[in-house]
Amino acid sequence: MSSPLSVAKAHCTVYRADNRADNGDSSSGATAAAGTAERFELNATTDDVEALRHAHESLGDGDFCWVHVSEPDEAVMHRIAEIFGIHELVVEDAVTAHQRAKFERYKSQLLFVLRTVNYTPGGTDTDLTPDVTTGEAQVILGRDFVVTVTHGEAPDPTDRVTENLERVFLPQTVLYSLADKIVDHYLDVTLQLEDDVSAMETTVFAPSISFSIEEVYLLMREVLEIRHAIDPLTVALKLLVSDHDNIVDDSRTYIRDVLDHQILAADHTGNYAERLASLVDAAAAKISLQQNTDMRKISAWAAVAVVPTMIAGIYGMNFEVMPELDWAFGYPLVICLMVTICVGLIALFRHNRWL
Repeated sequence: MSSPLSVAKAHCTVYRADNRADNGDSSSGATAAAGTAERFELNATTDDVEALRHAHESLGDGDFCWVHVSEPDEAVMHRIAEIFGIHELVVEDAVTAHQRAKFERYKSQLLFVLRTVNYTPGGTDTDLTPDVTTGEAQVILGRDFVVTVTHGEAPDPTDRVTENLERVFLPQTVLYSLADKIVDHYLDVTLQLEDDVSAMETTVFAPSISFSIEEVYLLMREVLEIRHAIDPLTVALKLLVSDHDNIVDDSRTYIRDVLDHQILAADHTGNYAERLASLVDAAAAKISLQQNTDMRKISAWAAVAVVPTMIAGIYGMNFEVMPELDWAFGYPLVICLMVTICVGLIALFRHNRWL
C-alpha cells in the first residue's frame, strides 16, 4: 500500500458535472450550473495517495478535480505526478520554487507561475525589505485536473472559483480565478504604496522636517522588490490569452480582464519606482545643500574665533618693546577691539545668511 502524503496543507476537490446543462457549444465550457463539489483533506492519517487516485479515476465526462498542496517536498510531488501524469520538469519547478512568473506548455498540460506579494508597513521581515514578503503560486493544468502549489502566503480562491464555475465549468477556471485573486491583491498593495510614497515626498520636500535618506532607500528597495514580482506576470498572461489550443474563448475573456488589472498594477509600481528615483536624487541634493550650509556655519564661526585668537597671540609673544602694554587703557582697548570685530563679523555673516 502506498505511503500517505505528508504535507502541511493539502486538499482535493472533485467537481462533478452531473447537473451541468450544456449550452450547445461544448468547446466553450460555458454552463448554466456549476455541478457539485466534493472536498476532502489530504493528511498523514489516511491513505491519501489511494484516495487521490480513486478520485481521479472516478471522474466522468466533464468532471475534474482540483488538488491544492502547500510547500510540498519532492516525494509528495512525485506521487501526485504519478497519478496525473505530470511532466518531471514541472515537478522540479514545483518543489524548487523561487520562479519568476511564467507560462509554459508541456504537450497537453500547462504550467503557470505567479508571484504573491504582501506589503505590511512596520513589518519585521529579517531581509533587506522588512515590509515586503513574497511567495509563489504554481498552477498545473491538465484536461481533467488542476494542481495548485503554493510557497509562502497565498490567497484562497475557493469562493471565486465557485462563482466562476457557474460560467465556465472547466479546470482552467481555477487558474484564472487564482490569478484574478492575486492580481486584485497587487492593486491593494499599490494603493498602500501610494500612501507611503506620497508621505515620503512630503517629508523630503518639507523645509522644516528632518529625515534620513536611508528611509528613502528602504522604500525604494521595497518598491523594486514588488516590481520584480509583479512585472513578469504581464508577459505570462499575454501568452496565456494567446493559447487558443488549451484556453477556451469564455476563459480568455476573463483572463483579459485579469491582464488589464495586471497592467494597471505594473504601471503603478513602475510609476512609484520613477518617483522614488527622483526622490533619491532630491534627497541627496537636499542633504548636500544641508552639508554646505553646515560647512558655511562652521567656517563663519571659525573666522569669528580667529580674531581674538590672533590678537591674543600677538600680545602673547612677549616682545620687550610693546608700548601699549604699559598703557593704562591698553587692556580694555584690546578687549573692546576683539569684541567689536567679532560682533561685526557675526553681523556680516548673518546678513549673508551664513549664520
